[in-house]
Amino acid sequence: MSISAKHVQRVTERLGQERRRERDAAVEAFKKGKLKPAYTQAPAVVGVHLDAGKIQLREDCGGRGVRGPHWADTKVGCFLTYAAHEGDSDPQPEPPAAFVDRRRVQRLCREMERVGGKAMEGTSSCDEEVADGSETKKERQEVGHPVRLVRTAVATMQKSEEFGWMVAAEAMRRRFYGAKARAVVGDGGNWIGPLAEMHFPGWVQVLDFLHLLAHLYAASRAAHDGYPKKAWACYQRWVRWAWGGEAAKVIEGLKRQQQRLGEAPPGAGRRILARWYR
Repeated sequence: MSISAKHVQRVTERLGQERRRERDAAVEAFKKGKLKPAYTQAPAVVGVHLDAGKIQLREDCGGRGVRGPHWADTKVGCFLTYAAHEGDSDPQPEPPAAFVDRRRVQRLCREMERVGGKAMEGTSSCDEEVADGSETKKERQEVGHPVRLVRTAVATMQKSEEFGWMVAAEAMRRRFYGAKARAVVGDGGNWIGPLAEMHFPGWVQVLDFLHLLAHLYAASRAAHDGYPKKAWACYQRWVRWAWGGEAAKVIEGLKRQQQRLGEAPPGAGRRILARWYR
């Protein structure tokens, strides 16, 4: 059967418009307190993962070819349920091996720089080429990661306020508000905290650890510029504190280094120290 590109385009646009109308109707119903959950029983463990990104667009008008290419901001919410697992001890008290292996941390931070599209303060392009920084299959099996069950998502190019209502409506539709364990996961963006406080009050807010790791690595290099061994020792100390949930120790460590070095002049890489502990 032969199907033209134009036919595929029309079908996808029609289905997209239908989905958008359904989403907007759910948001309006949620605002009026009339949105009913699609399920009779609430899940046990839920996570709402929020992130922003970029999408490349082009102008629709005109003939064939790309005209007026440009970038736009996107926001995505991922809704995950997990199998419940109860215990009286931390299943992984120590950071994954990848997070305390110097070569792998360098590679991990470099990969995140490329994704972000710019070099991170405190890092250097002269780091040696290193091995993959992700967890190995053996490490994942030893820890026993939680079992993911059902995943849905919402996405938009609208502002964070409109996005927040979409996220809340989807959480209501999936009966997330009735779960026993609830968390909002994000990268620390300054728009995620207010959104979570407004639509998910009382939920645990979890910082995506990879973003924190990259900033701690950059801060340790900035604090001990020219002394790689001291910088690595400092990073290891901070990342273990962070993994163990000892945020106060991390903040105090950053503060001490900033006080030792003094205020950074404009453009200096160690500005990251002041930004993080404040």
